[in-house]
Amino acid sequence: MELIKSNHYLMKTDWEMLSSLVDELKEHGIEKFDELFAKLIELKIKNFNDLLKYISGSQCDNNLAVLCEGLFERLRSAVPDRELIMTSSDEVGTYLLDKLAGRKQEELWAVYIDNSNHIVAEKRLFQGTLDKSIAHPREIFRWAVIYACAGFFVVHNHPSGNLIPSKSDIELTKMLFAASELFHIDFLDHFIVGKGKYVSLRERQLF
Repeated sequence: MELIKSNHYLMKTDWEMLSSLVDELKEHGIEKFDELFAKLIELKIKNFNDLLKYISGSQCDNNLAVLCEGLFERLRSAVPDRELIMTSSDEVGTYLLDKLAGRKQEELWAVYIDNSNHIVAEKRLFQGTLDKSIAHPREIFRWAVIYACAGFFVVHNHPSGNLIPSKSDIELTKMLFAASELFHIDFLDHFIVGKGKYVSLRERQLF
């Protein structure tokens, strides 16, 4: 975003952001794809996680880092044209990996679905270090009622890549399961994602 006046912003289009990135790469002597590939090899960037680590580090030029972060955020928030239907834990886990890729803080999202497993809504409810006192079920169920959903699952990320559920993770999951029986809204699963992997607490039989 570019600040114009107080409380007024101009949002760049996808094309403008991509053009700015191309121009920035040219400033660094990269004008062709093979030059870009050679640079990635030189920097030992082999996958998306390596790229995120480089962009977040001190080696990356500040302007380039800002442009890449902006594009990644745009990709994260992009809504696909197809209607999303979730039919398995693997599909859900893969979808959530893409959604929370590269997040630097812990975030808790709820994904609400209808009787046909179509996604009705997605909502980020909490950000920062999560514990049962912060991530309270009442906020999750408040939106479940607003969206009149049939069920929901929650996901939060561990930026460190350590996917072992904490005591707070397990306690929150059990609280959500107990509340779901009272509200008669299906609590389907709690996923933890990070570093290209995910864990399903239901598959782990933790609730």
